[in-house]
Amino acid sequence: MADIKRTLPPSVGRTFGIGAILDSIDGELNALEKEARAACGRLTVENADEAGAVLWEKELGLEHPEELSLQARKALLRLALERRSTCTPQRLREDIGRMLKGEVTVTEDFAGYALQVHAHITDFTVPSMEAVERTLRKLTPAHLACTLRASASLTGSETPGRLLHAGVRMKIYTTEESAE
Repeated sequence: MADIKRTLPPSVGRTFGIGAILDSIDGELNALEKEARAACGRLTVENADEAGAVLWEKELGLEHPEELSLQARKALLRLALERRSTCTPQRLREDIGRMLKGEVTVTEDFAGYALQVHAHITDFTVPSMEAVERTLRKLTPAHLACTLRASASLTGSETPGRLLHAGVRMKIYTTEESAE
């Protein structure tokens, strides 16, 4: 850390009174250097702590919901930063795949100006499918209709209903119901 006496000529540190003053401000300079290093660490999304994530969310004009984990907020920040580039099926697969941790396929219907995204989910990074749908709407061009279908292999009762899986609320349909 900082040792101000090393940066000055030796005679200055030995001068009456000056040495004591330099010793007293050394602790303050160490604290300042520590805070400056922490602030620099928050400059990238990957290394951001809670305070850094709040700064990034303000900069990008995003909500900063308190219920999301830091990891989920960082995933949304990365998506917001990447959103500024051209939308391609490959990019959609990667972005939605990062949010849902699974296999994602994108089908384009050029004549119908539509995209269909199907995700087979193995794990979740975000707390709800609504967050995925909002992100998908922001990623795709406005002139394209976009449909998101998500599936997961789950075990349980055969009665359709609602389920909370890995913190994500889902409505469960049987295979027959989802085909309709």
